[in-house]
Amino acid sequence: MMRRKTFWGSFLAGILIVTSIPVFAYPKARKNRHQRSDVILIPGHPATAHGRETPTLRVVLDQAVQLYRQGLASYVLVSGGAIHNQFVEADVMAQGLIARGIPQAAIIRERQASNTAENFSFSLKLLRQFQLQRCLIVTVPWHNRKASFYANKYGIKHTLSPAPYPKEMTYQDRLRHFGQTYAKMLWQIPLA
Repeated sequence: MMRRKTFWGSFLAGILIVTSIPVFAYPKARKNRHQRSDVILIPGHPATAHGRETPTLRVVLDQAVQLYRQGLASYVLVSGGAIHNQFVEADVMAQGLIARGIPQAAIIRERQASNTAENFSFSLKLLRQFQLQRCLIVTVPWHNRKASFYANKYGIKHTLSPAPYPKEMTYQDRLRHFGQTYAKMLWQIPLA
């Protein structure tokens, strides 16, 4: 009986340790909605199978447009390739921004990234090309830590302006998204 309790205690302690690793590996992200930046950076968000905006993408684009109209950045950089379906995420996001009144000349597209690390790695090249130094990252709440981690990793000066949750999103949906992102973070922990 004592061995069984020791086993389960050790097992649960191990689970707790392993699942808490992303909290320490991906430090809490800074949030500042009102800091002037050179560019608003939107890491990839997939479209529907028909190339339309998902509710999540809609709130991210709305947030970016609001910040742009407030004069907090002169450009919007959208990053993402055709990962979840045949639609290039950067193109769908750019179309959504243009439909909301953002000038096409203010939109920079990074069309190759297939994950968050690549969103920032590939965007860094464009930031350098356009001589943009400070980013205002707009993404969904469950993606903030991961986005900030990769921005830091690639030396991108940034603050975050998280988009609100979509109205259609239930509490269970939020938990599922946090869980999925958390699990991905756990598998992608840098070892060096």
